[in-house]
Formats: sequence, structure tokens, C-alpha cells
Amino acid sequence: MTRRFLAAVTVSALFWLPLHGFGEKCQAATQPADLSSAGMLYRAGRFEEAAAEFQAMVKADPKLVPAQVGLVHSLLRQEKIEEAHAAAIRALTLLPNAAPLATAMGDVQFRLGEMPEAERSYLKAVNLNPKDPAPYLALARVYRAYSLYRRAYDELERAHQIATDSPAMERIWVSTLPPRERIAAIEAFLARGLPQDPEDTALLRRDLDFLKATVDMPGHACRLVSKVQQTNTKLLVLPSATSHLGASGLEVKLNGRSNRLALDTGTSGILVRSPAAEKAGLTRIGEQRIGGLGDTGRQGGYVAVAAHIRVGDLEFEDCMVRVVEAAGPGQNDGLIGTDVFGAYVIDIDIPGQKLRLSPLPKRPDEAAAPTALNSAGETRGASEDNVDNGGEEQSLPNRAKAANSAANPHLPKDAYVAPEMARWTKVFRFGHMLLIPTRVDGAGPMLFMIDTGSFTNILSTRAAREVTKIKADPRTQVKGLSGAVANVYRADKATLEFGHYSQDNQNIVTLDLSAISKSTGTEISGILGFEMLRILQVKIDYRDGLVDFLYDPKHLPKGIKLR
Repeated sequence: MTRRFLAAVTVSALFWLPLHGFGEKCQAATQPADLSSAGMLYRAGRFEEAAAEFQAMVKADPKLVPAQVGLVHSLLRQEKIEEAHAAAIRALTLLPNAAPLATAMGDVQFRLGEMPEAERSYLKAVNLNPKDPAPYLALARVYRAYSLYRRAYDELERAHQIATDSPAMERIWVSTLPPRERIAAIEAFLARGLPQDPEDTALLRRDLDFLKATVDMPGHACRLVSKVQQTNTKLLVLPSATSHLGASGLEVKLNGRSNRLALDTGTSGILVRSPAAEKAGLTRIGEQRIGGLGDTGRQGGYVAVAAHIRVGDLEFEDCMVRVVEAAGPGQNDGLIGTDVFGAYVIDIDIPGQKLRLSPLPKRPDEAAAPTALNSAGETRGASEDNVDNGGEEQSLPNRAKAANSAANPHLPKDAYVAPEMARWTKVFRFGHMLLIPTRVDGAGPMLFMIDTGSFTNILSTRAAREVTKIKADPRTQVKGLSGAVANVYRADKATLEFGHYSQDNQNIVTLDLSAISKSTGTEISGILGFEMLRILQVKIDYRDGLVDFLYDPKHLPKGIKLR
């Protein structure tokens, strides 16, 4: 199972609505003409107009299920999450046994970060109507966040068996094809001229451009060539433009040239500034805009190849990295995301100034856990080995033939919790992001991103307004890859509880994280940042969605308690 295959499950969320009853089917004579018109508006990305039409239909006939579903999803696509939630509750109160409404409620709950509740809603929808593909697609997305990759695969297979020709399924299917076939399929899809959300069309065109630029190039597997399987590397103390505490980083050699890269659990892959890429002689292979925290949007960048990468005692060959052309914050050569080491158990010991990489626990059915370097991170359109599961590239038709074979080594595997990790904390994984359930003043749990690249803990304005008071803080400047954040606030007080710890935060930095939440597809209520993580030893198992926090009492400052 490739990373690209299941990553498509998240994208598919944008295309569920036709499966709920007002897509192509609405053009039939048995469907109201205004329902078809509203569906066309929705697919064209005109969500406010679509919501108005669906609202009028709901008012005229509250039992018209497609209109109720259309209203919920139109509100969701406008990021009117509370209104969507209220609409879903009203509709289910009136029509408790409508499967599409149960799925729509699950979609709202997923966007709110309420994963167990979303799973229950989707399972209810499956029980009410096993022939509707939408809840299976939705469950695949939930199970991927749980690191249950085989369960996600199975749900996607069920959806495909039910609705091979649906737009949502077609988009997912296209994403599983080999690059040359995918180019032809995307071009054919765009040529049909169907009404399409401009954001979705732009995403497809960016994928198409990258594929065309790289289709004739060889794959870049980032193979481990050193004989050692683990390493113990010194963490550097690097300057930081946003904090007097500095940042932790690594010396990373690209084509033999040393670079000082900040270690960042909130970043994917290796990201270097263009001067460092030029000095290392990286080979440019395709354009890619790069974004992050900030208000100015994605910045110019490209994907390049390093013939050699060395981190500590580990050396790899033929690796893709990303290059950002904008200056960005900080004074270092770039960033290295911890997901780069996703094929290892990662031990970030900032107090001891060490990064330790060791083999993942061997599953009972494995001879050995695979090792590789995910230097490219989440490069759209790139062919990648799946370091999550160790699977080789295999198209979905071939996987489908082998789906009944439990011993097939190319099928994905669910998370495995080794005995020695039984007390680790489960996190939700969205690509490179690790979201840990966190209570804020007893409310929640909410989802917080573990981010050593953030200078401090951050609370979203949405979450802060639920639990405390906030005030503007014009003196604090926050910058990311996408520039400066315009509006910064402070929350009076917030106690954060995560894993086995709690921390009292006075005047916690508060930002609008809605753009990150929207792009992720679920609510990110805050960030656990460097100011706190620097006094903890953080262990990460990306494959199985597990983290652990350890501490030495002499490094534990006032305000942090072991629960």
C-alpha cells in the first residue's frame, strides 16, 4: 500500500456529496429540478449559493434527505462548522434512520476532531444502508488517522465494489495508478468539463504538472547504504528568530556538504533554503509551492534530488528533498521533519542533546522491520515507498486481486502495539502531523499538534473562546513558512492535559488555526511547542501512531505535573 493511495482518502472527503443522493442521480426525472441545480452549485464550489438553495428546500420539505445532507456539507465547505453541526442535529432529530444523514453527522464530527463519535456515526450509516459507499470512504479516512491501514484499505475496497463509477471513487482510483496512466486519467477527467470546485481543480492541475515533469525520471527510494541500523546523534542548539530559547537541530550532509537543519515534528521531509540547495548541487526535478503557518499563503519552491544524505551514522542514497525559495523565519539552512525517520523509533532527548534512532518493534509476522528515509515528506504526485507499512508500489487493480490473501506482503498493516510500548499514548496521524488528544481546563479532548518547530504552546482562538477569555497581543510576532500571522492574542489561563502530564499556562499565545484545520480536514485546537517539549524526552513511533513523554525531575519546571 503506497502512502499516495491512502492519502487520497483524505482528499476524497471533498467529493462525498454526490454519493449522498443529489449528484448525477439528481438529473433523473424523479428528482426535483432545484435539487439538481443546488448540486451543480455545490460541485462548482459555489457553496454559499448552494447552501441557500438547500436551505429553501429544507424549509419547504424537512424530510427531503438529499437537501438536508446538501445543506450540512455546503456549510462545512464554508467552514461554518457550528452551523453545520446544528443543521445535522436538527435533521437527525427529524430523520434518525436516514443513512446519508448519519454519514453527514460523521463528517461534521470528523471536522470537529471528534474521532470516536465520527466512527460511531459512520458505522450507524453502514448498518442502516450497507449499499451506500459514502460511509465506507469516511471510515477509511478515520482508520487511517488511527494508523489502522489495513482496516482503511478494506473499507476503501468495499466502497469501490459498490460505486466504481462515482466521482469520489474515480478520484481515489486515479491516485492509485502508475504515473503515466494517472496523467492520462487526470487529463481525461479535466477534459470532461464537469462543474468543479476551483480549489479542487487547482489541486488536480498541480498534481498533473508535477507528474508530467517527473514521469520519465527514475524513482528515488532513498535507500539505506550504511551497515548500521541505528544511530545516536548529537542535537545542536541553533539560533531561532522567534525565541530566545533557540531551537534543536541536526547536522545533515547533503551530497557531502554540511547543513544545520532545525529538527521539527511539525514539518514533513527535508526542507532546505535555495542557497543551501545550490551549494549542495541538488538536482532540480519539479516545481512545488510550499506553505506553513502564516497569512501570506504558499511560497515558491521545488523538489530536488540529493545523491547522498548522511545523518549521524546513517547514510542514504538517491533522496528527494524540498527546496523553499522564500527566506522564511530562522537563521538556519532549513528544516528536517521527524517523519523523515518514520521507519525508526525516534527518541528526541532535548535535555540530553541527543537524537536516537533504533529499529521499530518487529511485528510477530515479520522477519525484520523495514528501514528507509522519507526525505521527500509529503510530495504530491511523487512515487514513494510507504515507510509506514513497508509496502512496495502496487496498483489498486493488482492489490484487489490479492486482497483475499492474508499473507500478501504488499497489503497494508494495522498499527502494532509492542508489549514494551503498552503505556505509550495513541495519537491521530494526518500525514506528518501527530495530533494528541488534549484536555483544556477539563474540556475536550481536543486535538493538539506536537510541534518542536513552534516556539511555544499555542491555543486556537476557537478553542480559547470555549474555555477562557482572550485579548489582543500586538507586541508578539509569530512567523512561519507562509509569513507573519497578522492577529495574535493571549488567553488568560489554560491547563493542558496530555499523555501522562498536565501543564498550567498563563497568558498562552492564541492564534487563528482555522487555515491549518481546514487543510488537514479536522480541528487542530492547539500546538504543544518547543518551550515545553524541550524539557521532555519525546519518543515517536510513526508507523503505529504512538508517542511517549519521559522526564528527568531536575528538568521539570514549575507548572508541569505528572498525572
